[in-house]
Amino acid sequence: MDIVIIGAGLAGLTASWELEKLGHRCTVLEAKNRVGGRTWSQRLGNGEITERGGEYIFPTEYPIRRLAAEIGVPILSHNVRYGRRTVNGRVITFAELGDTVARVSSTLRSMIDDGESRVSLERAFAEALGAGYRLDPVYRRTTTSAAADPNLISAEAVLLRESSTADGYVEDGGRLVGGNQSLSIEIARRMGDRVRLEHPISALDQSATGVQVTLTDGRVIDADAAVLAVPLPVLRELSLGFALPDAQQRAIDHRFMAVAAKLGVPTSRAGTDNALQNPYHTWWSWRSLSSDGEHRINALSSFAGGPFALEALNVASGPDGWVRALQQMRPELEIDGEVLLTTWEDDPFTRGSYTAAGLDWEAADAKAFHRTAGRVAIAGEHTGVAQSLSGAVASGYRAAAALHQHLSV
Repeated sequence: MDIVIIGAGLAGLTASWELEKLGHRCTVLEAKNRVGGRTWSQRLGNGEITERGGEYIFPTEYPIRRLAAEIGVPILSHNVRYGRRTVNGRVITFAELGDTVARVSSTLRSMIDDGESRVSLERAFAEALGAGYRLDPVYRRTTTSAAADPNLISAEAVLLRESSTADGYVEDGGRLVGGNQSLSIEIARRMGDRVRLEHPISALDQSATGVQVTLTDGRVIDADAAVLAVPLPVLRELSLGFALPDAQQRAIDHRFMAVAAKLGVPTSRAGTDNALQNPYHTWWSWRSLSSDGEHRINALSSFAGGPFALEALNVASGPDGWVRALQQMRPELEIDGEVLLTTWEDDPFTRGSYTAAGLDWEAADAKAFHRTAGRVAIAGEHTGVAQSLSGAVASGYRAAAALHQHLSV
């Protein structure tokens, strides 16, 4: 059957890859002038690759590892202490990390068992760790990655459901050789002219026999079915000629868009600490292992998560404030060229970094998108519990399976 895929990020391209293998004919429509969505790799002036979007692939993130192996895009180690970052000159032990995670998770489970609902990430840490909890390195790392006000985020979703937390911690985050965007680029290359860039849509409708996609320029594309793999703010603004199932609408309503920024810094000298977390704000910097397996690349990457960190660094005015803060945190730093600042909130086709689970989030939300909405399957990190590269890939697999099953009935 003819299937239109809306969105050429990892979710949409994974869905198209799987559906083509199942015998369907896919056309991918992408609003931007490139594929990859929120994976975006670019070279700094000194030749080093920096990631403007999604960065880490963890050992238990099997969906993206499966796809990368099948496509033939290797994964190498960052060799960075992702979960045990240096905070105030100290690195916690694995035992301390495990103990803190266990205490917070146990406290949260007890709160839920006692009938409490809408427990925020902030409150879970405060109840478990007591006074001074905000100085705890696990709190600081967790809230940095959450990229939103921790008072507004569901603790259950983050601490008990999200895979990289719930499955335990292994200190070996990876990245794709050639940049994380390379996986999307390779799938798109194999699909050829069936991937159409600069094709934003404004509306999607369906009938008992097919779907109709309306582009913003007024053109109409008919197909037998569709996969809708666009970021949550774009999904909310599309004109849908049909109602989503109640469970899917609730799951969408329970999520909101988080905000984050990335800073790529070419260096001639950066010091020896490969994972340094700011102790006062939710941002950190790291230096990845080179593909030679011996040296560090000549670049620093920095990530700032949440509105408070972005305001403190004044990223709305450019990179200068962040660069000054980075130099204060790393006095040995010598910058070798122009830095590269990326924010996602001002991207008209994204309007944020990735989603966070609000306080009304419920466990049923995690299964809401295992079925289609008629002839339309919805994919994207916002449809699952892992807001990551692998979460996007997993959603593409799930959407393809659900749509194929629906069309086969």
